[in-house]
Amino acid sequence: MSDPIFTLSFTNPFGLSGVSSYASPTFVDIDSDGDLDAFIGNVDGNTMFFRNTGTVNSPAFSAPSINSFGLSDVGYAASPTFVDIDGDGDLDAFVGEAYGNTLFFKNTGTAGAPIFSAAISNSFGLSDVGYAASPTFVDIDGDGDLDAFVGNGASNTLFFRNTGMVNNPLFAAPSTNPFGLTNVGFDYASPAFVDIDGDGDLDAFVGNGGYYGGSDMLFFKNTGTASTPILAVATTNPFGLSNLRNVGLNADPTFVDIDGDGDLDAFVGSGTDTVFFVNNGLSLVNTQANDILTGTPSNNDTVTYAAANSAITISLLITTQQNTIGAGLDTLTDVENLVGSAFNDNLTGNTLNNVLDGKAGNDTLRGWSGADTMIGGLGNDTFFVENLKDIVIEKPNEGTDTVSSNVTYTLPTNVENLTLTGTAIINGTGNTLNNIITGNNAANQLNGDAGNDTLNGGGGDDTLIGWSGADTMVGGLDNDTYFVENAGDVVTENLNQGTDTVSSRLTCTLPVNVENLILTGTSAVNGTGNNQNNIITGNNAANQLNGGAGNDTLSGSAGNDVLDGGTGTNTLTGGTGNDVFKFTTTGHIDTITDYNVANDTIQLENAVFTALTATGTLAAGQFRIGKQALDANDFIIYNNVTGALLYDANGSGAGAAVQIATIGVGLAMTNAEFVVI
Repeated sequence: MSDPIFTLSFTNPFGLSGVSSYASPTFVDIDSDGDLDAFIGNVDGNTMFFRNTGTVNSPAFSAPSINSFGLSDVGYAASPTFVDIDGDGDLDAFVGEAYGNTLFFKNTGTAGAPIFSAAISNSFGLSDVGYAASPTFVDIDGDGDLDAFVGNGASNTLFFRNTGMVNNPLFAAPSTNPFGLTNVGFDYASPAFVDIDGDGDLDAFVGNGGYYGGSDMLFFKNTGTASTPILAVATTNPFGLSNLRNVGLNADPTFVDIDGDGDLDAFVGSGTDTVFFVNNGLSLVNTQANDILTGTPSNNDTVTYAAANSAITISLLITTQQNTIGAGLDTLTDVENLVGSAFNDNLTGNTLNNVLDGKAGNDTLRGWSGADTMIGGLGNDTFFVENLKDIVIEKPNEGTDTVSSNVTYTLPTNVENLTLTGTAIINGTGNTLNNIITGNNAANQLNGDAGNDTLNGGGGDDTLIGWSGADTMVGGLDNDTYFVENAGDVVTENLNQGTDTVSSRLTCTLPVNVENLILTGTSAVNGTGNNQNNIITGNNAANQLNGGAGNDTLSGSAGNDVLDGGTGTNTLTGGTGNDVFKFTTTGHIDTITDYNVANDTIQLENAVFTALTATGTLAAGQFRIGKQALDANDFIIYNNVTGALLYDANGSGAGAAVQIATIGVGLAMTNAEFVVI
């Protein structure tokens, strides 16, 4: 990892304000919602809480509350920090105060809903450090538990090694300025430990009390290891931190990735009522004129158009002068990130990992080929996703948003619609909202997930899965497969758009222009065809299959199934189980492929076979094996040579018998195989 380049970007940023003097900031996810909230101690001994109502990449802090969750006034000069000191999975609080004590507030609530018990002074072996205690906790020796460093008003940093355990800390007597730390001068020391250079060990920054209002931050690079630190001789205000020389008395640093770009930014409290935000990377502000804005190569530099008076069109692919429309003729060089205006902006990234923040308005954000983060904000936004690692961020109730993707993609929360583009075979998945998901002309799999979704396959042999919710599925051209999971699902196909299949766990009637039906799951559900030549397949339970019109193929699979071909010349296969083959029409010849005398039955509807007046098992005298009827009541004839099953309306052979089925040759058929209904 390269060294950071810190740029003083804002004071009291993102809504942090009104903290009073001697501001001591720290950032933790106190409510377990995935973003960093802020706590800022002040001169009055209070800890101000600023809840982050924004996102991981775009923080927005609400108005502060004082001593939230059970914290209390510590008297004077509060300096808070939060760690899970007892290993129970939630964050406990330690607050340093002006008289050198560190107060411990145990979290008796949960990780997402903290409740802090009454304060205990100098718990676990911590002790009075003199005055102006500024605590922080890190595992400096790599043994798995948290050690304590506490700065004081004598410009020293006291180290309390944890000789206990992860869930039962015990701090040894302190040593002063260990591992190469030194007295930082000017009556104050506020330590912070981070791996600023990405080499796997913790480096130290210590803010001091300043000189005539100008505080410094001393940097101690760890030249040792993660378990045996050796802190080199301090350098003063490195990495661009010299621009903080004027923060006023008492520089109080903390380091977090506040903008989700993968590097550590700095917040520095001061002796005034100001918190300074020092962005890791260059931040450039458009001035509404014709600007030339030049960043530092590969250093997460940002151009913001937040003050623009109209919509912006800007592309990081263009490094020469371009017409932004809303902010003049700008030239952007070595810039990675863009912040839009309150209008309908069009922001385009480049081949790097960009952050594009549209803010308000109906924005169009296109990250291009890098692993980009795109933040829509208010309005109906459109995101172009071209990398599997792209991140799209929307908050609830910020409009109806659409992702256009040429890679397989799952909609993130709070984004409604997905359109697949390009020519590749890619897939799209929805979320819990009512999504509209549209495929490209290749073979896509579209999955609606929860919600009442609309899936449009477009061209290609698509698979459409509505999942839960009452979904509308439109296959489009080619041979599509639909998975029906809800009784409210609607499948739509137009004429001559391929050979299509519905796969259903529910009782289902094929819609028009859909040819095939497969019943799935383990429930006894039924399937009915339409006026086309359908293929209908049951599951392993007891299904009732009806072909409707058309020349259909019905397969019962396992289970005790009832198969009715309907009109048309049908092929019926019962499969295993005790199956019933039902004849309710005439004028066509069905084929039973696997009739089993021991298990199967043929039902005859007497409203159609009118000579069979009595319901129940066919009378013995009404059945004959042979080529034709011989007496007055041979109504059902089985030709065991040809396998033909015939109906003779007069039973005597005087008129021509009508073949109704072919059931196989040489079967030991009797009247008991038939039931009149």
